Amino acid sequence: MIYSKFLAIPLAIGISLTFTACGGGGGGGGDNNSTPAAVSSKVTSSSSSIVSSSSSSTAMSVSSSSAAVAQNCQVDGKSWPVCNQNQSGWAFENGSYCIATSFCPANRTNLPTIAGRDTPVDASATTKTRAVYTYLRSIQGKYTLTGQQDLTWKDAIDMADRVYKDTGKYPALMGYDFMNYGMTASWAEGVKQTDEAIAYANKGGLVTFSWHWRDPSKLNTSDVNNAQFYTKDTAFQIPVKDGALDSTSVAYTHINNGIDLIAAELKKLNDAGVTVLWRPLHEASGNNGDGWFWWGRTRTDGVPQSFAQILLWRHVYDRLVNYHGLHNLLWVWNGQNAAWFPGDDVVDVMSHDIYDGNDNKTYKSQLSTYTQARKYSAEAKLIALSENSYIPDPDKIATDGAWWLWFMTWNDGNFNEVTLESTTHKDNFWSGEYYNTSAHKTKVYNHANMITLDELPKF
Repeated sequence: MIYSKFLAIPLAIGISLTFTACGGGGGGGGDNNSTPAAVSSKVTSSSSSIVSSSSSSTAMSVSSSSAAVAQNCQVDGKSWPVCNQNQSGWAFENGSYCIATSFCPANRTNLPTIAGRDTPVDASATTKTRAVYTYLRSIQGKYTLTGQQDLTWKDAIDMADRVYKDTGKYPALMGYDFMNYGMTASWAEGVKQTDEAIAYANKGGLVTFSWHWRDPSKLNTSDVNNAQFYTKDTAFQIPVKDGALDSTSVAYTHINNGIDLIAAELKKLNDAGVTVLWRPLHEASGNNGDGWFWWGRTRTDGVPQSFAQILLWRHVYDRLVNYHGLHNLLWVWNGQNAAWFPGDDVVDVMSHDIYDGNDNKTYKSQLSTYTQARKYSAEAKLIALSENSYIPDPDKIATDGAWWLWFMTWNDGNFNEVTLESTTHKDNFWSGEYYNTSAHKTKVYNHANMITLDELPKF
């Protein structure tokens, strides 16, 4: 979503692309993500390679077909040398960054060859978190959870109630955002998202959180209320030195301060017995590897931005799980690009955000994107539609086999400031009929393959 500088109110823009920033910001095109990376030299031998994942490094499992012996790999429009020693992703060898042949996206065109995990990647996950994960595994390929994103920057608007008013059903999954946490201005809204999520969970619902992470360098400063998250609005960059996060940098301290701020909120959710489908660093790869958020920004220091994001993801995981001891999280990776995949050992669910300007109310299943996401790993991960404008038709999902684990319709960014009512408008992804007609919404929420709040089990 495109937000205004201070209040995070969405600005009106046209939606004409499939992959965009939350709710319609700049993105790629069509029903595909970034341009596939390619190995530049000819194939000289053929082999199928699967690299095991490790929790102690940035190693990861990858799906490989006819892996090429090559000198270079094209990633996000740039050529990177193939590693001589490392065989498990990105690496820093002999003073230069390189990528393993098996990790080059051009060599990862097969569907998963390894069965999905029976338990979450966090071996110490709480009993409830394990139960939620088991349930999600049980419905994958059979049902889809209905989902609705809350309106983070307007506390008085309850998106779940809007869904109920229009369909007679509540969503099984509600989406929240830590976007405005850390802000101190009296006008800042959206700092009650934790409490709202706990309340929804107490009704029996599932919750997911994203984090529009504002410039970490401004946290705890007099300028915190002006902190932004878009690349164009901040110069903040992930600190990387010699193939690792630069732990001696001021930026590293700023990053930890931001993580610790959100850790306190996640702990409140943990203490309330709430499992969180946790989606940090969302839409990292932006448009063909040019991230519109600072955690995916194009770099000029020789560091692959995809590798920088991987390092940050793994650091966020380590600090929340191991340092803060938070075990109520199921990790949802939303990088949307094979070269940005952080590793099977730190990802429970893979997801894509789709704002398809060409759908024209045909409510496609988005099969090609679903299939693309499945190929990011050799391990069969759960696949979710973590943001959407048009809701895929349940019958098309079943016919095409595009079994998204959940959908998450974006919120209503346009409303009357006095009555708070929302009507048909391109910034209203639920209310009105700009994207989803009343008949379509009713069909979705009352379809046998769609799970609503009242159909969830007690965990």
